[in-house]
Amino acid sequence: MTEIRPFRGLRYDPHRVRGDDVIAPPYDVVGAEAVATLHARSPYNAAHLENPAGDGDKKYGNAASTLATWRREGALTRDAKPAYYVYEQRARIEGAWVTRRAFFAQCRLHRPEEGILRPHEATIASHRADRLSLIRATRTNISPVFGMFLDPKQTARNLLTEIARRAPTFEATDALGDRHRLWAVTAAAEVATLTEAVAASNVTIADGHHRTHTALDYRDECAAQTGKRWTGNEPENFVLMGMIPQDDPGLVILPIHRLVQAKPLPASIADRLSALYRVERLASAGEAWGRVRANALGPTTFAALGMEGAHSVHLLTARSQQAIDNAMPAGISLPSKRLDALILTETVLTPLFGIDRAVMTRGDRVAFTESVEEAREGVEGGACDIAFLVNATRAQQITDVADAGEVMPQKTTYFYPKLATGMVFNPLDG
Repeated sequence: MTEIRPFRGLRYDPHRVRGDDVIAPPYDVVGAEAVATLHARSPYNAAHLENPAGDGDKKYGNAASTLATWRREGALTRDAKPAYYVYEQRARIEGAWVTRRAFFAQCRLHRPEEGILRPHEATIASHRADRLSLIRATRTNISPVFGMFLDPKQTARNLLTEIARRAPTFEATDALGDRHRLWAVTAAAEVATLTEAVAASNVTIADGHHRTHTALDYRDECAAQTGKRWTGNEPENFVLMGMIPQDDPGLVILPIHRLVQAKPLPASIADRLSALYRVERLASAGEAWGRVRANALGPTTFAALGMEGAHSVHLLTARSQQAIDNAMPAGISLPSKRLDALILTETVLTPLFGIDRAVMTRGDRVAFTESVEEAREGVEGGACDIAFLVNATRAQQITDVADAGEVMPQKTTYFYPKLATGMVFNPLDG
């Protein structure tokens, strides 16, 4: 049973700040230049907490000091009553507006082996250490985890739609033009409906694996320090989570294409691939991407840009799904064997280029993009030697892998849009 509960959120006062100026992307999707831009946008921008300025460990103390100052000045105020916070995002994706609705809650933490709060992706130790230092200093969940739950009767989804017809309590438009709106929900019947909907399901983490791991480590650290006085209901036992029904039509997962450094390219790539794939030359990356997407449910299909010269485009279509399954590592489940990103690694990148999971994680030979155009330009402009276009992972695949007790390699999923930082914070002080 998944336990969530309403909480007294710490929120920006819309009379003191402008929403557009203060929300920020999560810490792990912005580079140094973007962070500087966010810092300059407003002295109250959430990036001052999420990506604080300062050298070494000083930055964590700076974040804590900034947070305390904002609370003292009234830029941030704590709600008097516990609430769930319904959150709507409207983003333009491939030229069309997509609406996604979730809600923020405190979610009880569980280790993965308990099967209640399930990860789907591996984490990196350095990122966990960074987020642990931040939560120690601020004692606040600055940015949320993103979790999917099953809502077969659409009870939660229908209520979120109804609430979104009301006037929001906070709204903002970010630098990309995506729109964000928030409602505080305190009515007992509505709180009960959302609580019960989530309780009937386990939760699969969509985004925020490092934040989840960090919250677990911080919980255990606090429990060890408290000893016998630890009850299990302290604030550290919960994490700020954006909860979304898994079948929400706005739950968009973008593809993550691979840009590979491989000089010189191996000889006879097409011949070496021909045992598993039919190799077909096409006229353009756009045509190839259309063919790849048409086979999103199988057979496994990739596009290769630059296999025989910078302007070449080839389609790789599996000759037999059974042959692909047989080529995958024996010790993993069928859901993992059917992940396109992992199939590409195991049947193409590793045997042809020596790029295995460890090399992928290291990040020095493979870069990633969600844009077919960027992949094409990368090959034609010499930024990479060859690129592979890969279908997006589906939400059902994520839960199937989690059900099997496994995790996906990094850069297998890219949920879009990201949950903004700054819509609501979760202080761990009761």
